[in-house]
Amino acid sequence: MPVKRDMDSTAGAKLLRLFLRLMADRNRHFQADLAVWLNCSKQMIMRLMREIEGVVGVRLKMGMDDRRRWYQLCPDSRMPLGLDCEELRFLHICRDMACSYLPAQVLRRVGDILFRLAMQLADSPASLDGGKHAARFAFFSKGRIDYTPHFAHIDLLIRAGEEGRVCRILYKAAGRREEKEYRFVVGRMLCMNGAIYALGSELEDNDRTVRRVISLAVHRIRDVTLTDVILTLSFPEPNPGMFGLPWHEPRRFHIRFAPGKVSDYVRERIWADEQRLEELPDGGVLLEITTCSEPELLAWVRSFGNNAELLDSASMAGGEKTHEQNAEDML
Repeated sequence: MPVKRDMDSTAGAKLLRLFLRLMADRNRHFQADLAVWLNCSKQMIMRLMREIEGVVGVRLKMGMDDRRRWYQLCPDSRMPLGLDCEELRFLHICRDMACSYLPAQVLRRVGDILFRLAMQLADSPASLDGGKHAARFAFFSKGRIDYTPHFAHIDLLIRAGEEGRVCRILYKAAGRREEKEYRFVVGRMLCMNGAIYALGSELEDNDRTVRRVISLAVHRIRDVTLTDVILTLSFPEPNPGMFGLPWHEPRRFHIRFAPGKVSDYVRERIWADEQRLEELPDGGVLLEITTCSEPELLAWVRSFGNNAELLDSASMAGGEKTHEQNAEDML
């Protein structure tokens, strides 16, 4: 009996490794290359291929190319799943990018789903780890909110929005000692600055008349109760390219930033789809920007201290009280 080339690998382990490679890479694999990769003889590759052929049948293709024998597996798993290994890797990346927002329950479920998909696709071993692979993206945030204890509220808010049901929300605003109850219709769930918000309409006591459009920070919600009242309201589609959440008609502002780190910081980023940057002689920058959220813009400008100046002085004093109330939970 010939001596085994790889004493630490069983025939079963070689068979499994060979099958995974054929599944993950749909190109042709030459017998000689596979023998080197598995550290075995060409005869062993032929025996293993017969084992695979006995299970998958005609999906295992084989042939000769310039006297070199090749094998190719054409699985039908792509058809029902509708994705391939490369698309699965993109889903992994999307999961990594959303980690800071996902509650632990959702993160575990997404990881399990990706693992099952990887198993069906027989993806590379790095993906067959139950979602415990090293993340391709790492996000560092200051003051990250843990949404794990708020998962039940998020689920109810999504249901309320999908079904058009009026819900009663017990809410504790920032800086307030007392909780307040809102009769609320969910329009959209929005994410901004590391936080999740429910954007919708506050109703009068009759559960029919709209009082105003508001946003409620999910982490400040104490309780959500779904009612049997169905109310269909139309909400304008939020524009993620606009600075801040929508509260009023679009308004244009001009902000001057001092030269140095602050102006560099502003230059390097896109603050809104409708913006224009103008270089100033002193090395600073002038930002012209359109927003539907004046209170958020004013708070943002104030955060730069003396390094930023809002040139539209009339706009600084012209914010309506209702707009300030709408934005008080976001700032």
